[in-house]
Amino acid sequence: MNKVLKFIIEIFLSFISVLLTVGLCVISALNIKTIYIYAIDKYDLLNKVNITKDMLLEDYKGLIYYLQNPFVEKLKFNNFIMSKEGEFHFYEVKKIFLGIYLIVILSIIIFFIYSLIKKYNKEKNDMLRLFNKGANILITIFTILLIAIYTDFSKAFVIFHKIFFNNDYWIFDEKTDPIIKVLPEGVFKLYAIIIVVLLIIFIIVYKVLYYKSKKRSITK
Repeated sequence: MNKVLKFIIEIFLSFISVLLTVGLCVISALNIKTIYIYAIDKYDLLNKVNITKDMLLEDYKGLIYYLQNPFVEKLKFNNFIMSKEGEFHFYEVKKIFLGIYLIVILSIIIFFIYSLIKKYNKEKNDMLRLFNKGANILITIFTILLIAIYTDFSKAFVIFHKIFFNNDYWIFDEKTDPIIKVLPEGVFKLYAIIIVVLLIIFIIVYKVLYYKSKKRSITK
């Protein structure tokens, strides 16, 4: 294979490994319900609304289910009213999460095909090396995230929304969308921290597996 082409493919697959890892971290964090259960007590959310903890968790689980299920077309809360603008914002968030799922699935397919090609050509499967390169990129990503979280998360939060949304529907009015009372900025900060922690875990795993594999190949 041409060296330039091989280099391009390696860079491409390294970035795919980054997308796959970030996608898995985001999806995992979204589905760790204990994060929100912890947030309810930490931010005293029940005192902001006149409902029980079970009722709040019921609507929260319904929201998470809606965001990840492409077959659920309409979001409905049992204990909160919602404006058309608020409903549309959640729809836009849903598209982002479904896009993340699509990226994860496509990334897995790409690596599966790559493995088949390597096997067909009777070449060594160097996927660990690609993920190790991806880990180096991830180190930069989680460093940026850490800086954003601990310096000015509010500013980073606003910038994020301006990048991904071309309207201001994400700025909820408590009167028309009281759900925002139980989704304060601090909750999103908690999720961001968990995502960073998961990224660090993935990086460590990639590095350990790669260097173990490298060590085995040297000793053979």
